[in-house]
Amino acid sequence: MNKELVFVMEPDVGRVTVEISRAPARAVDELASDLGTRVNINCAKPAETLGRTLPIFPAQVKSPKQNEADDSSLWLYRLYHHSTVDGPGRRSVVQVSGCSIRCHGCFVPQTHERENGSVVSIASIVNEIVANRTTHDGVTILGGEPFDQPGPVAELVSRLKDHKLDITIYSGYKLETLIARMDSRTDYILTHIDILIDGPFLYKDASRAGEYRGSRNQRVIGLTGANDNPR
Repeated sequence: MNKELVFVMEPDVGRVTVEISRAPARAVDELASDLGTRVNINCAKPAETLGRTLPIFPAQVKSPKQNEADDSSLWLYRLYHHSTVDGPGRRSVVQVSGCSIRCHGCFVPQTHERENGSVVSIASIVNEIVANRTTHDGVTILGGEPFDQPGPVAELVSRLKDHKLDITIYSGYKLETLIARMDSRTDYILTHIDILIDGPFLYKDASRAGEYRGSRNQRVIGLTGANDNPR
């Protein structure tokens, strides 16, 4: 059996995160007994303890006929801090709700339905992230599917870049598919973020996926042309 262990050391907060692929249950239990309290986490699925997650921001008042966020708000499932598995370093994570791809075996199927989240102002999301920026290395936007809300996500990226924050986005779409849209909002996102982790989650390829990825087919793409200037 091929096994993979990735250790993420955080000496400043006294924490070790271990990413495990296909290790025997006994070995995992022995490792946990050596390291201390065990809390299971995964990409896009943070611990519900240790103060890592925030409550969903209160939904804004919307007309009963309005079922879409405008460019000043987005559908948010939750926002959490202190993630070491959702991109390089320690991240603040914006997890949007709603996904048109709905990969089999997804770790967070509850994010597939948009209505499981709330319509939240982008200003409140940015304020929360900026208030915690000194303890983080950047921001990750994932889902759900961020590119199902290209207008609001483009606005969020623009405001985060106003604060010169590093941005990683996870998408179930491949980069080539996103480029082929020829959509100005999607193009803006791709030219202003630092890393794109692309491709659908494939359950059959989940083992030995590597750091930050859910399955081996996904790519970690550095977008070196990212532009820090606001629109």
